[in-house]
Amino acid sequence: MSRWKGIETIEYTQPCDNALIIALGFFDCLHIGHTKLIQSAKLLAFKNGAKCGVFTFDNNPFEILVKDNCGQILNFEERLSKLDDLRVDYCIKARFDVTFSQLSPLDFLRKLSENKNIKGIVVGKDYKFGAKGEGDVELLAAWCDANSVELVVEPFAIDEGGKISSTRVRKLLCDGELEKANFYLGQPYFVIGQVEHGQQRGRNMGFATANVEYPRDKLKIKCGVYYTRVLVDGVWLKAVTNVGTHPTFDDMTFNIESHILFYKDDLYGKKITIKFLQRIRDIKKFTSKEELAERISKDVNFALESKQ
Repeated sequence: MSRWKGIETIEYTQPCDNALIIALGFFDCLHIGHTKLIQSAKLLAFKNGAKCGVFTFDNNPFEILVKDNCGQILNFEERLSKLDDLRVDYCIKARFDVTFSQLSPLDFLRKLSENKNIKGIVVGKDYKFGAKGEGDVELLAAWCDANSVELVVEPFAIDEGGKISSTRVRKLLCDGELEKANFYLGQPYFVIGQVEHGQQRGRNMGFATANVEYPRDKLKIKCGVYYTRVLVDGVWLKAVTNVGTHPTFDDMTFNIESHILFYKDDLYGKKITIKFLQRIRDIKKFTSKEELAERISKDVNFALESKQ
């Protein structure tokens, strides 16, 4: 058992002494449908004098499930951050690997429950589990009934476009529809990363940047320049963030570079959180550093004038 800020993290096979209500799912991005399900689990926990736990994976299941790894919208650390914001008591984690993927539905439930006091489970109506997704809500209901576990099945969160899903959010982010994606996420899309040394090109043009390697287990959103806020020493500061490559310098490295407005201190080695608020423009190759600097000045003015 370990702690991430206010949330305890335990392996799904580890014991837990507290009575638990567990929300089951993947929760790869914690969109508003996921949040609704977790709030339902918190309410059930309150009614039963229990703690609320959320099951998720601490690695990227897409590396096992699909050949074309599309990455996660939020990686494990970022999900922990959001679960902590939601005041969840426990993150119950599993490593998705070949062995886990071959567990039968009943074996999964046995391993999850054999050393825990599970009072209730909350899932979405399309929840699937176990090898090849053979477990469904009907099987789970029978297991819960046999083991005196209360089951709550939450309906889909829907709008005029249908079910609100991670697939929809992923497409919006890849298409550059950031504000729509943020609406479904219930908060701005964000990245947590460690500041590393860069090429100092921005500094030499008067726009020093905090450079972050793009997390390998994350979905790559559409390249572009974004208006962001960066969490520094507990304060959200306005920034202009380049996501992607650097064609003006013939540099095809894909990373994140944030120019934090009016910030001069050293951030090297620190973890920062970058919150994406608006997409300003596409990345393009400029004819000179001077032309690029002029464009960055306009991007900075956009950020300064933004009310977000």
